[in-house]
Amino acid sequence: MTSEFGANPPAPYAGDSGFSASLAGVNKVYAKALEQIEQNQLVEAHETLEEVRDIMADMRRRNQVVVFSDHMNAYHAEMEHFLTDGEKALAAPNGMLELMAKAGALEYLARRLESEAPASLLKNEEFAGLLKAVEKSVADLKAALFAQDAAKVKEAIGKLKGPYSKMFIKFG
Repeated sequence: MTSEFGANPPAPYAGDSGFSASLAGVNKVYAKALEQIEQNQLVEAHETLEEVRDIMADMRRRNQVVVFSDHMNAYHAEMEHFLTDGEKALAAPNGMLELMAKAGALEYLARRLESEAPASLLKNEEFAGLLKAVEKSVADLKAALFAQDAAKVKEAIGKLKGPYSKMFIKFG
């Protein structure tokens, strides 16, 4: 891709002085992930490949390009906070309140998945069903937080990733 577009970026990236550097960054990440895959370091490779999403999002942001995947990625980033730090936060003083605040952000981003989806996706029954599952997982988390039931909060956190992953695989 760098050899084809690096010197001659397509619209709307033609005026982006960082375009070639972004492509080089993507190539570097792919090379690193390939090495990790060859060493059977699949979890590490997955994490490495997520860097591509950030590079591409930054490039689109510099060029005022917004795609639905950006909204999927924003939700994913907030969801990851729950998955990686949720139980730890729950055990901390005011943890339930901290998680409630983060749940508000997650709920907002889930709503953006609907409001920013292209019309073609909104007409797609499979998309609508997967979106409802994502929204339900967030609503279940909020309900557990409102009930101040730590066990239900942990359970709800554990159920955030599944619906999102199914939606991302098909529509992200």
